[in-house]
Amino acid sequence: MISHSILFLLIGALATTIGAVPFGLVNLSVADVAIKVNIRKSLPIAFGAAIIEILFAVTALLAGSLLNNLIEGNSTVKYGVLAILLFSGVFFWFKKNKAEISENKSISNGFLKGAVLNLISIQVLLFWMVAIAFLSVKNLVPASALQMLLFVVGVWLAKVAVLWGYAILARKVTEKSAILSANINRIIGALLILAAVFQFIKF
Repeated sequence: MISHSILFLLIGALATTIGAVPFGLVNLSVADVAIKVNIRKSLPIAFGAAIIEILFAVTALLAGSLLNNLIEGNSTVKYGVLAILLFSGVFFWFKKNKAEISENKSISNGFLKGAVLNLISIQVLLFWMVAIAFLSVKNLVPASALQMLLFVVGVWLAKVAVLWGYAILARKVTEKSAILSANINRIIGALLILAAVFQFIKF
């Protein structure tokens, strides 16, 4: 029984990893702080984002069908996602690139920043609705308190791990390339604008 329940930890972790790997506001913000301060100072953003990830996953589990009826075919939601990505991309593109950020400033609001960035990333909630619908068809949704707890732990661990991976990779890449380091804001901006273009094409 316990071994069967542990399966839900893996399910939560796998689903989160699939949703968290693509470029997004949180991923690129974690990379930005890792490059301009250090990897450790980017972790509060990951922790804040992981809390919201759990909220989205649990919401999709408990009210997925209701949310689906409200969101499906809703152009306001679709264009909201597009606007957030496009605005964020333009913001980063024109943001002055500083070699360093004040360490105290970076950690004072890191957790809140991660939570807010994930909260406004509507596509994350949409992903969880699709993921939970798929898991429901396969009868792989948590059915007990233990299974739900393990599922949530899996979501938390995977979200933090993916973002930590982004921080490490970004730091290592920019340490080897002065050009990338000097133009990191424009790179992040371009990636977000590209994500907005793909979102528009999907319409």
